[in-house]
This record gives sequence, structure tokens and C-alpha cells, in this order.
Amino acid sequence: MAATTRTPKKTKPAGRGKWIVLGATALAGFLAVETGWAGFGWGQLRSAVYPNDMALLGWVPADTAGVVIIDPHQLDLEALGVQGSTTRTALVRTRDDVKKASGIDLAFDVDKLLLSPSLVVAHGRFDRKRLADKLAEHHYTVAEHGGETYLVRAGEDAIAVVDGSVLLYGDEDGIKAALDAHQSGTSLEKNAQVEARLSQVGWNHPFLATLRLAEDKPSLRAILTGSTGPRAVSVGVSTLAGVDLDVAIEAASPASGAELAKLLDEQRKSVDGIGSITGPEVAPILVDIATKATLVADPQTGVVKGHVHLDKAQVETLATHAGAAVPVAKMYKGMRLFQLLTPGL
Repeated sequence: MAATTRTPKKTKPAGRGKWIVLGATALAGFLAVETGWAGFGWGQLRSAVYPNDMALLGWVPADTAGVVIIDPHQLDLEALGVQGSTTRTALVRTRDDVKKASGIDLAFDVDKLLLSPSLVVAHGRFDRKRLADKLAEHHYTVAEHGGETYLVRAGEDAIAVVDGSVLLYGDEDGIKAALDAHQSGTSLEKNAQVEARLSQVGWNHPFLATLRLAEDKPSLRAILTGSTGPRAVSVGVSTLAGVDLDVAIEAASPASGAELAKLLDEQRKSVDGIGSITGPEVAPILVDIATKATLVADPQTGVVKGHVHLDKAQVETLATHAGAAVPVAKMYKGMRLFQLLTPGL
């Protein structure tokens, strides 16, 4: 009778594979956090799902008239021109210069950026110690206000990192005012009108701006004299396929909104002679934009909404020839619309 040969079973080290997987996962997570990729990914997800970031305004003093908000996660550089184009070259140069001087990568470290006349506020991931080491080479020194430290170069500018997630930049008085506004709760974050204007245009724009033209709470004199000038202008810019511009102008009343829409429509239709002002390269683009633009006045609220679209080629041409055209402000002052928007000038 032939003997039966048994093949010995291979034994697996108990739990060894699981520990390897867990270890690799932990290492990957650690590296993602340390290199900033985890924060970057979270910022990108939040930008796509919930782009509203009113907390940015929590550092802006309440008397600030206008702000511009930039979301790098929503910005499509391809829509601003091909690589090497005027616009993209300027953006790359700015990013490289800032990173070289401060160690901050505007495209990677910043999730949201707010610009105002005297202050820049950013949400993202910032290393206070690394920033201090980099700027020490540029003769910045440490100062303190309201329990927060910041870096300042006397007579020039200042910068602060708060809790590793907020960056403030401006002159020294601007940094102090931002810290005071945040700590006292007297910031634009508490302004319902500003929140409504930004939400009306939509936070899903990579560029979002609002500018107050008149006081939200007018004086008795303004009420009695029946001032009809617009109260605010808000703008949103998208770059999904070229450039799309959405504008909302808040008029003082439905009647003044209808009048403003009529004036804007008149200006839109009278652009035939624009070539003598802007030059032959730019004029056809402006005529095309004006012709295709949409304009609607809300009869209930008095808000006038407009929309224009520029394709990639138009964006590049305008960027290339912008310097050759007559300054926009000079052109604008000759229009009746300018008198309406700024009746006090």
C-alpha cells in the first residue's frame, strides 16, 4: 500500500499583513499632514461643496467699503490663456516672488484670499516660525498687539499668522485694526447687507467682489433729498470656459433700478465709435461683449443684474493690449452713467 504524501500548509504570520497596511496608511496620513496635502485636499473639497467663507470678513473692519475674494481652488488657469500668455506669466511670477520671500505658496497654501484697500486676509496653512525665519532676512522684527504677535518692517508693511490658519498682511495700522475688529466683534462678518450681496452673486466664483457706493444706513438728509444713486456693486468672475462676469448693482429703489438698467442698456448699444478710443485690436472684442451681454432689473428689489462672457482668445487679447488703451476711468467719466453712480463727484 502506497504511502500518502501530505503537503504542509503555509502558515501566515498572524495579523502581519494588517499591521503592514495600517502602518503604511498611518505613514501616508502623517506625510499628507506634514507636507500640507491633507489640508490642501480638504480645502479643495470644501471649496467645491461649501464655498461660503464669511469668516474671512471677521478680520475686516466694519467701515471698509469694498473687498475682493479669490478662491484659488476654483480658478482654471487654462481659461486665462495658454501657458506663457501675458496673464498666466504675471500670475506665475507673482507666485514665485511671494514664495521666495516668505515661503508661502499662494496656489498651495492658500484656500481663500480677501483683498481690501488696507488689508489682505487669507485662510489656509501657514507656518509662523518658518515665516519669521524667512522674513528675518528681510529685516522684519516681532511686535505684539492685543495678545497676538506679528512681524513688521518699520515704515513699510506687516504680516501676522494666527493659529496657523489665518494670515493677515498690510501696513502696521491695518494689522492692528484687523486684530481689534476680530477681538471686539466689530467686523464686516456682522454686516448682513455685505453677506447678502456676496451671496446674491454667489460664492462659487473664483473672483468675488463687492463695493459699497453709499451708506447702508443713509442720513436724514439723504432720505429727504431722495438720493437715487446705487448703494453697492457686486461682481463675480468665473473661469470655467473663458471668463464669465456676473454683476449685481443694488439701486436705492425699484424705480431707480429700472432707470439704471435703461441707462446701461443705452450705453451697451452705443459702442460703435469705441474703436477710436481703444484701438482696432480691442474695439471688436468690446463691441462683441456689449452686444451679447444680458441685463435684467428686478422690479421688486431694484437690483440690476448683468452677465458677459469672454472666450480665451478675447481674454488674452485684452490682457496684451490693455496698456495701449485709454484708461477706463478717463473713458467712464465722459458718460452720463458715471454721474449716476457717483452723484457727489
